[in-house]
Amino acid sequence: MAFVINDLEPQIFFEIFRLLSARDCAKVATCQRLWRNIAADDSLWQAWCNNDFLLKQSVAPTGRPQDTWRDAYAAWHLGFDKYKSYTKRAIAAWQTIEHWTKAHHPEIYQSLGDPATERQLDDAERLLEVKLPPSLRVIYRLHNGQDLSCDDRFPDLMPYDSMFHGLLGGYSFYDHIVCTRLLPIEKAATVTRRLRNRNNHIDYGDCVQLTGSIMTRKHFMLIDEGSQMRVSSCDDDRSWDAAPPGGNDAVLRWLEAFANVLKDQLGCCHLHERMNSLGICLHPAHEPWQRVAVTKGVRVQAASIFVPELSKLHSSYDAEEAYFFSYNVQFSLLPVEEQQASWPADAGPFSPITSVQLQSRHWIIRDQTGEITQDIHGDGVIGRHPILAPGGIPFVYQSCTHQQQPRGSMEGFFKFVEGTVRQPTGPAFDVEASVVLSA
Repeated sequence: MAFVINDLEPQIFFEIFRLLSARDCAKVATCQRLWRNIAADDSLWQAWCNNDFLLKQSVAPTGRPQDTWRDAYAAWHLGFDKYKSYTKRAIAAWQTIEHWTKAHHPEIYQSLGDPATERQLDDAERLLEVKLPPSLRVIYRLHNGQDLSCDDRFPDLMPYDSMFHGLLGGYSFYDHIVCTRLLPIEKAATVTRRLRNRNNHIDYGDCVQLTGSIMTRKHFMLIDEGSQMRVSSCDDDRSWDAAPPGGNDAVLRWLEAFANVLKDQLGCCHLHERMNSLGICLHPAHEPWQRVAVTKGVRVQAASIFVPELSKLHSSYDAEEAYFFSYNVQFSLLPVEEQQASWPADAGPFSPITSVQLQSRHWIIRDQTGEITQDIHGDGVIGRHPILAPGGIPFVYQSCTHQQQPRGSMEGFFKFVEGTVRQPTGPAFDVEASVVLSA
């Protein structure tokens, strides 16, 4: 008796179809009715939606619910098939960012724009007279930058809270405030044209400025047909690699790297002491990127980042001001039970500390050869002498330093007094701190 393939149990066909791609399954479904009926099983399309587009719900790219997983797959395939392997990478990066911001900074999560349309991206290309690489288009097809109220008021420079809701985070010291937001593609095209017109002595080529930061000149630019993602100062031609150059997916590699850093290293803080609004702090908030030391119950957490927009290399500037670094230091007094748990065995009987006040600081800054470049003694920090209580709100300050070499270190002590400086209840003591500097 001749073997007829359709004599096989439908479940066997189902298991075979599970091994196919969605594209191949759609092809074989056109061969005969039985196969078409099996290929219509929505559990197959649910698996393909998850595999190809990382979907957990049957929704279209706009977020609109779909009746079936097959309908969801069709909507995503129609909008994103042209972007091939870039699609899944961009979705994964955005999902990481969405998950983190939703949990840690809902205002930033809510500011993420709706997907840009193909027409919006085409209009930006015409305005810029450049071809946007697929790796950039797919990023904006998922989220069209950020929708922040401060952009509606631009160029008014009043310090609106949303200034500190930039997705790409920031830092501040003295009068230098950075909080970088991802611009909608329409605004990115407009500010890029403005940049070219304002600085016509600089050849920006096919650059696209993708970010904005109202109170600083730090910006991220995509150049050279998408092969380079650079962070730069818009006032001159200084720039640094924001992602390793090569290929035409630099902007996607940059977004993927930021998503990983956001997930593993960063936290939220007040980026400026005069504003109540929290922002994403670019100083690492977790070990091993952040240095942590505890002395007599006082915990010091310190980290630094490179400040490219102020660094001055390959120019006529004073060489001492070549590499700038911002550092973030957080002081806290442990709760009494944690003080006891961390009390050194050779320190004698435990005595809880109920209050301490910062009196002075001493930083020793070394270059990458170990040579001391600065020895700084000062009263308090940034004009403040914070008082800490057990388990109370930490005190955080940010400042900066500079040196000739791209790597170095800071180490030193903060002198605290038990009680307060005016009414001490115990002896003064030094709390160790250290920071790694690396461009």
